Amino acid sequence: MKRIDDKPYCKECGYLLVGLTHSAKCPECGRPIVDVLVRDSFPGRAGYRYESETRLFGLPLISIASGPHGPEVFGKPVGIIAIGDAPRGVIAIGGRAIGGIAIGGLAVGGISFGGLGVGIIGLGGCGAGILGLGGMACGLWAIGGMALAVIQGWGGRVIYLWPW
Repeated sequence: MKRIDDKPYCKECGYLLVGLTHSAKCPECGRPIVDVLVRDSFPGRAGYRYESETRLFGLPLISIASGPHGPEVFGKPVGIIAIGDAPRGVIAIGGRAIGGIAIGGLAVGGISFGGLGVGIIGLGGCGAGILGLGGMACGLWAIGGMALAVIQGWGGRVIYLWPW
Protein backbone atom coordinates (compact mmCIF):
# COMPACT_ATOMS: atom_id res chain seq x y z
CA MET A 1 0.00 0.00 0.00
CA LYS A 2 1.38 3.42 -0.99
CA ARG A 3 0.17 6.78 0.19
CA ILE A 4 0.89 10.10 -1.46
CA ASP A 5 0.71 12.24 1.66
CA ASP A 6 3.33 12.82 4.32
CA LYS A 7 1.73 10.77 7.10
CA PRO A 8 3.37 7.66 8.61
CA TYR A 9 1.41 4.43 8.23
CA CYS A 10 1.65 0.68 8.77
CA LYS A 11 2.94 -1.02 5.62
CA GLU A 12 1.05 -4.22 6.50
CA CYS A 13 -2.48 -2.94 7.10
CA GLY A 14 -2.38 0.74 6.06
CA TYR A 15 -3.37 2.07 9.49
CA LEU A 16 -2.33 5.71 9.96
CA LEU A 17 0.20 5.92 12.80
CA VAL A 18 -0.08 9.69 13.32
CA GLY A 19 0.16 10.68 17.00
CA LEU A 20 1.08 7.18 18.15
CA THR A 21 3.51 7.81 21.04
CA HIS A 22 2.97 5.11 23.70
CA SER A 23 2.80 1.94 21.65
CA ALA A 24 5.44 -0.38 20.24
CA LYS A 25 2.88 -2.15 18.03
CA CYS A 26 0.43 -1.14 15.33
CA PRO A 27 -2.98 -0.76 17.02
CA GLU A 28 -4.69 -2.36 14.00
CA CYS A 29 -2.59 -5.44 13.12
CA GLY A 30 -0.37 -5.79 16.22
CA ARG A 31 2.93 -5.95 14.35
CA PRO A 32 5.98 -4.15 15.86
CA ILE A 33 6.22 -0.49 14.79
CA VAL A 34 9.92 -0.84 13.93
CA ASP A 35 9.01 -3.43 11.29
CA VAL A 36 6.03 -1.71 9.69
CA LEU A 37 6.44 2.08 10.01
CA VAL A 38 6.54 3.70 6.56
CA ARG A 39 6.55 7.29 5.31
CA ASP A 40 6.62 7.53 1.51
CA SER A 41 7.37 11.19 1.02
CA PHE A 42 10.15 13.35 2.38
CA PRO A 43 8.84 15.91 4.90
CA GLY A 44 10.48 19.30 4.70
CA ARG A 45 12.01 18.47 1.30
CA ALA A 46 9.36 19.36 -1.19
CA GLY A 47 10.33 19.00 -4.80
CA TYR A 48 9.44 21.48 -7.51
CA ARG A 49 6.92 20.65 -10.25
CA TYR A 50 5.83 22.69 -13.26
CA GLU A 51 4.15 21.72 -16.51
CA SER A 52 3.12 24.22 -19.16
CA GLU A 53 -0.42 24.16 -20.47
CA THR A 54 0.87 24.47 -24.04
CA ARG A 55 1.11 21.02 -25.63
CA LEU A 56 2.82 19.75 -28.73
CA PHE A 57 2.26 16.16 -29.95
CA GLY A 58 0.44 15.47 -26.67
CA LEU A 59 3.43 16.44 -24.53
CA PRO A 60 3.80 19.62 -22.49
CA LEU A 61 6.10 22.17 -24.13
CA ILE A 62 7.99 22.58 -20.82
CA SER A 63 8.04 20.08 -17.96
CA ILE A 64 10.12 20.62 -14.82
CA ALA A 65 10.36 18.13 -11.95
CA SER A 66 13.11 18.32 -9.38
CA GLY A 67 13.41 16.67 -5.99
CA PRO A 68 11.08 14.41 -4.03
CA HIS A 69 7.32 14.73 -4.38
CA GLY A 70 4.79 12.32 -2.91
CA PRO A 71 6.03 8.76 -3.50
CA GLU A 72 8.68 9.94 -6.02
CA VAL A 73 12.25 10.04 -4.73
CA PHE A 74 13.34 12.29 -7.61
CA GLY A 75 11.70 14.26 -10.41
CA LYS A 76 10.90 12.53 -13.70
CA PRO A 77 9.69 15.21 -16.11
CA VAL A 78 8.52 14.27 -19.61
CA GLY A 79 7.99 16.95 -22.25
CA ILE A 80 9.34 18.64 -25.35
CA ILE A 81 11.74 20.52 -23.05
CA ALA A 82 12.22 18.46 -19.88
CA ILE A 83 14.30 19.71 -16.96
CA GLY A 84 14.86 17.79 -13.73
CA ASP A 85 16.48 14.85 -12.01
CA ALA A 86 15.70 12.20 -14.66
CA PRO A 87 14.21 14.07 -17.64
CA ARG A 88 12.98 12.62 -20.92
CA GLY A 89 12.22 14.87 -23.85
CA VAL A 90 13.23 16.27 -27.20
CA ILE A 91 15.55 18.52 -25.17
CA ALA A 92 16.36 16.94 -21.79
CA ILE A 93 18.44 18.68 -19.14
CA GLY A 94 19.24 17.02 -15.81
CA GLY A 95 21.15 14.40 -13.86
CA ARG A 96 20.14 11.42 -16.02
CA ALA A 97 18.89 12.95 -19.25
CA ILE A 98 17.42 11.00 -22.17
CA GLY A 99 16.39 12.87 -25.31
CA GLY A 100 17.11 14.10 -28.80
CA ILE A 101 19.47 16.64 -27.26
CA ALA A 102 20.48 15.45 -23.78
CA ILE A 103 22.53 17.45 -21.29
CA GLY A 104 23.43 16.04 -17.88
CA GLY A 105 25.67 13.92 -15.69
CA LEU A 106 24.58 10.87 -17.68
CA ALA A 107 23.24 11.99 -21.04
CA VAL A 108 21.80 9.60 -23.62
CA GLY A 109 20.41 10.86 -26.90
CA GLY A 110 21.00 11.93 -30.47
CA ILE A 111 23.38 14.69 -29.37
CA SER A 112 24.47 14.27 -25.77
CA PHE A 113 26.64 16.41 -23.51
CA GLY A 114 27.60 15.15 -20.05
CA GLY A 115 30.00 13.46 -17.70
CA LEU A 116 29.10 10.40 -19.74
CA GLY A 117 27.62 11.40 -23.09
CA VAL A 118 26.22 8.56 -25.21
CA GLY A 119 24.57 9.19 -28.56
CA ILE A 120 25.04 9.69 -32.26
CA ILE A 121 27.32 12.52 -31.15
CA GLY A 122 28.55 11.90 -27.59
CA LEU A 123 30.45 14.70 -25.85
CA GLY A 124 31.74 14.73 -22.29
CA GLY A 125 34.29 13.41 -19.85
CA CYS A 126 33.60 10.13 -21.59
CA GLY A 127 31.96 10.60 -24.98
CA ALA A 128 30.63 7.60 -26.86
CA GLY A 129 28.81 7.51 -30.17
CA ILE A 130 29.25 7.47 -33.91
CA LEU A 131 31.30 10.60 -33.19
CA GLY A 132 32.78 10.50 -29.69
CA LEU A 133 34.42 13.59 -28.21
CA GLY A 134 35.85 13.87 -24.70
CA GLY A 135 38.61 13.05 -22.26
CA MET A 136 37.97 9.45 -23.19
CA ALA A 137 36.21 9.12 -26.53
CA CYS A 138 34.79 5.98 -28.14
CA GLY A 139 33.20 5.71 -31.55
CA LEU A 140 33.56 5.24 -35.28
CA TRP A 141 35.33 8.59 -35.16
CA ALA A 142 36.84 9.57 -31.81
CA ILE A 143 38.56 12.74 -30.62
CA GLY A 144 39.96 12.91 -27.09
CA GLY A 145 42.78 12.49 -24.62
CA MET A 146 42.31 8.77 -25.13
CA ALA A 147 40.45 7.88 -28.29
CA LEU A 148 39.09 4.42 -29.06
CA ALA A 149 38.18 4.57 -32.72
CA VAL A 150 36.96 2.21 -35.39
CA ILE A 151 37.62 4.43 -38.42
CA GLN A 152 39.54 7.56 -37.40
CA GLY A 153 40.89 8.82 -34.10
CA TRP A 154 42.57 12.04 -33.02
CA GLY A 155 44.03 12.76 -29.62
CA GLY A 156 46.79 12.03 -27.13
CA ARG A 157 46.51 8.25 -27.30
CA VAL A 158 44.62 6.64 -30.19
CA ILE A 159 43.64 2.96 -30.21
CA TYR A 160 41.94 1.48 -33.27
CA LEU A 161 39.35 -1.16 -32.52
CA TRP A 162 39.32 -2.51 -36.08
CA PRO A 163 42.57 -3.61 -37.71
CA TRP A 164 42.82 -2.12 -41.20
